Parts: sequence; structure tokens; C-alpha cells
Amino acid sequence: MQSRSGEGYKNVRMHVLVPTSSGFGRSDGSTEPKPSIATPRDTKLRKEHEYRVPVVSVDGNPLMPTTPAKARKLIKGKQAIGKWSKLGIFYIQMQRPVGDRTQEVAFGLDPGSKFEGVAVVSKEKVLQTGMNILPKGIVKKLEQKRRQRRFRRYRKTWRRPARFDNRTRAEGWIAPSQKAKVDFRLKIIEELKKLYPITKAVVEDVRFNHYKKRWGKHFSTVEIGKKRTYDKLIEWFGEVRLISGVETGEIRKEYRAKKVSEKREKSVYSHAIDAVVIAAKETGLGLLMIPSFFIWRRYQYPRRQLHKSQFKKGGIRRREGGSNSMEGFRKGDVVLYRGELARGGGYREGIGLSLHQFDTDNKRFTQRAKPSDCIRLFNQKIMYEQPIPPTTEVVGFLGGAP
Repeated sequence: MQSRSGEGYKNVRMHVLVPTSSGFGRSDGSTEPKPSIATPRDTKLRKEHEYRVPVVSVDGNPLMPTTPAKARKLIKGKQAIGKWSKLGIFYIQMQRPVGDRTQEVAFGLDPGSKFEGVAVVSKEKVLQTGMNILPKGIVKKLEQKRRQRRFRRYRKTWRRPARFDNRTRAEGWIAPSQKAKVDFRLKIIEELKKLYPITKAVVEDVRFNHYKKRWGKHFSTVEIGKKRTYDKLIEWFGEVRLISGVETGEIRKEYRAKKVSEKREKSVYSHAIDAVVIAAKETGLGLLMIPSFFIWRRYQYPRRQLHKSQFKKGGIRRREGGSNSMEGFRKGDVVLYRGELARGGGYREGIGLSLHQFDTDNKRFTQRAKPSDCIRLFNQKIMYEQPIPPTTEVVGFLGGAP
């Protein structure tokens, strides 16, 4: 097995994750955005609207982002080093003390049950946008776990005694299905908070009438999740502004920003646009251009399932789950396979490694990869991809032509 170690090992092949649309230069070598048919008349697109590279201080405190050109210059002069965050965002860390003056930066959140939109906006530009694909299938997994535990008690094998006096719920209990979503949401915000000097948060408050809607009897778990999210945001930023969905729609019309009806669409116009406009309204930004758009999803895999639920011939149960793979590889490992990035998903005994596409769909493309053909880079807990954003388009503008 081949491996990479040492500082900066993630940067060996990870430059492929930064497309030309990220602001590091277009295919023609220029960083000047091109006007498009979506650009309002008399709008002058300046370099100020290009992508900004996040910057952190020597101590790891977030500073105001800088231009790609200046970031390259600082890295070349050994005044900063380039790094990759857990969200797949490239940033630089200064190697010497610098000023810590920052501007007002707002974080926008458009929460949902399956998909969410996030945005980081300053008073001058949109810094980062993204879409969260929330965890699912938690209830089904818990039901399967409960069923297998009960089956084991009827088999002629050692088992722990059944216990029914340890089912009390502690204070602050939250349903596991909701907890998975809240924890993933807060993890994304926490990682963005490490890169950008966010000073306040704006959240679209999802409201539900429990009395009039017959399907609202289980909605209380969502309310508990909302409270946990708001409490954490107040702890981090000190200020959280809640707005209704009606207000969000009015702000979106005010910015003349469009939104698609298909919630599954992996674009800035599905969920992130609402987060962008409410954060821009908070900071007073008038012209909305999207230089970077990410999609984040939690990597889910079985950890403690000992075997398959169904027997094979002869009463043999095949092994299932676990985080270990073969030849030193683990599930979730990002590997370099034949010059392309892939994600490890397990193994088949005597056959080889199972490899998946390096995106949020995580589709398997082979089960016969040889360990000698794979170079392990790092283990990944958050899957991400970066569709090409509408960098050269003005997705929204306040009032008349800016």
C-alpha cells in the first residue's frame, strides 16, 4: 500500500477540487468576470466581485478574505501556507502576525427538513454559499437495530439480560433523527465560522401550526431542534435575527432574485439564494454575485452491525458494516485511483476494494480495485462537491441598475 504523509499531503492532488470558477483564474487566464445577458444594463463588473480566499491568523482566528492573486503572492513569499478545510474550501494561514481588523459579516441560513441553504455575506460581496443535504434514514436504522437486538435474545447464545428501567430521557433529550440533522447543521456552521469573521446570524424561522395540521403531532421534535440551533448560534455570534418565510419572499423580490421550485436541484437557486438575500439585506449589500457554491453531505456508513440479517446457505451470516476495510484502508478514505479521486466504501473478501465516485452521490463504480493501485490521502467525514456557480452572472440586485 502506498501512502502520503507530512504537512500539506492533502494538497498533492487536491488542486482539482478548485475549478477556474473559484476565482483562481478563468480558462483564458483572466480573473476579470465577463458580463452576461443576466447582467443589468450599465453594470460594471469589477475585480472586487471575484472569489475571495479565506484567511486565518497565526492563532487560527478568521480574518477578512483576500484576493487569489494576493494569496498566491503570500504563499510564494512564505508569509502564508495554503490549507484545505473539512468542507473542501481552500484557505491560507498567515505565518506572521497581521492586523485583525474585520468588517461586518453575516451568516444566512435557510433551514429545511431535507435540504438547507447557507451563505456568508459581507457588506461588499458574497463570500461563500452552500447547500446542505441533511442525514436521512436514521429511524429505519434504529428500528433495524432494535429488531436484531430482540432476535438475539431468542438465540441459544450469550446475551446481556433485558433491561427496562434505563429508558428515562435526560433533560434536553432530542429525537435521534432530529439530532443527526441538528448536529450536521451546526458542524457546517462551525467550520465556516473558523474561516470567516462572522459577527451575526440571520435565520428563516420555519413555523408550523400544530393544532390545525393533522400531521403536526410529531413536529415537536423539530421545535426542540430549532431551539438547540438558535441557542448555539447565540452562543457563537451573540446576535441572531429570525425572519419569516413571507419576509424572505419579499426580500427575494426586492433583490429581483429568482428561485427554482425543484428543491433537489443542486444549484444556488434552490435553497442558497434565500440564505444569500436575507444575509445581504442584513449587511446592506446591493449587488449579488455568487463566486463559490458548495454542496455538503455527511458520510453515513454502518459502524457496529456484526453480520447480514439474512443467512447464507449452511446457516452462515456474512459480515456487514464496520469502519475497517482491508490493507490499511478504511471506509470514507479519499484515495487516488489511476489518477482520479475516489472514496473507499469497503471490501469484498478475496476480490478487492470497493470505490465510489468523489461527489455527494457517492455511487460505486468498482468492487475490484487493487490496494496497490490506490494511494490513500485522508479520511473524510463530510462529502462535498463544487458545481460551477454562476460567477459571471448577477443573481440579484437591489433597486435599479447598480
